[in-house]
Amino acid sequence: MPANKQRPYHHGDLRRSLIRAGTKMIEEKGLDGLSLREVARAAGVSHTAPYRHFRDKADLIAAIAQKGFEQLTADATAAAGCHAKNPHEQFVAASVQYILFGVRQPRMAHLLFGGVINMKTAPRSLKAASWAAFQLVETIIDSGKESGVFRDRDTMELAVATWSGIHGLAQLISGGYLTRLAATERQVETLGKMVCELLLSGILKPEQGSG
Repeated sequence: MPANKQRPYHHGDLRRSLIRAGTKMIEEKGLDGLSLREVARAAGVSHTAPYRHFRDKADLIAAIAQKGFEQLTADATAAAGCHAKNPHEQFVAASVQYILFGVRQPRMAHLLFGGVINMKTAPRSLKAASWAAFQLVETIIDSGKESGVFRDRDTMELAVATWSGIHGLAQLISGGYLTRLAATERQVETLGKMVCELLLSGILKPEQGSG
């Protein structure tokens, strides 16, 4: 092979390398520190190489977000899978994993849920990845309803209430508002489980007998 001939990239390797480099850059510097030129440098390729796979910076960000959603869904699914046929434990395990994701990767969580991306105009593959994360919650709730563990109410309503609660907790922890209660990952897990149990049971006091 001629000495001046560059080694061709295997199809997909360059794209994956750029996404990995961009993800690391976001985690270390935030979105403001991300650029195609810097990502190319971090991946060890020419500054024009990213344009083989991404039209612009927004296109790269969408791809990074898609991978983020896929990671979140995979982690939560694996956590729930440790409690087969137990919707209660699946609910708690998946929810705690979601919270840990937000705490461990706050900048990625901000990218996914902080309004950075307009989901109305996002690529179809990104929309599908984000929806899959929500569908996992719905699947667990449906399983709980079928087994009689969860109340028989619209699944979407229950899923939205659930996701709102655990997302809010993740935001509070990563924002530094609960440092006394969640200074370590063990404390985060403990607090997450407690909040999940309250979400399951509700905070409304049972009605007292009229007599």
